[in-house]
Amino acid sequence: MSNLSLRIMELLGMSLGVDKEYFRELFEGNDSVMRLNYYPPCKNPDLALGTGPHCDPTSLTILHQDQVEGLQVLVDGTWHSVVPKEDAFVVNIGDTFMVG
Repeated sequence: MSNLSLRIMELLGMSLGVDKEYFRELFEGNDSVMRLNYYPPCKNPDLALGTGPHCDPTSLTILHQDQVEGLQVLVDGTWHSVVPKEDAFVVNIGDTFMVG
């Protein structure tokens, strides 16, 4: 995950018009947090709320979903479901990176 996150940071730097190494010194000795959430099947999914609506306070979140739907993102005031894809990660730029 560390190597993947550093590569993503390189791509973000390049997309922002800075050298691809620009963010490396900030994130290379990174502190990482791994959190595993598991939600068993629910008979009334409309009544269930996982982690609830929130912003990620970190710089980067890399998420691997199982095949259970539930992840949503808020875009222009509308919630959109993210369909799980087995061979992909969901990458979210968090609040810390957005402020910098």
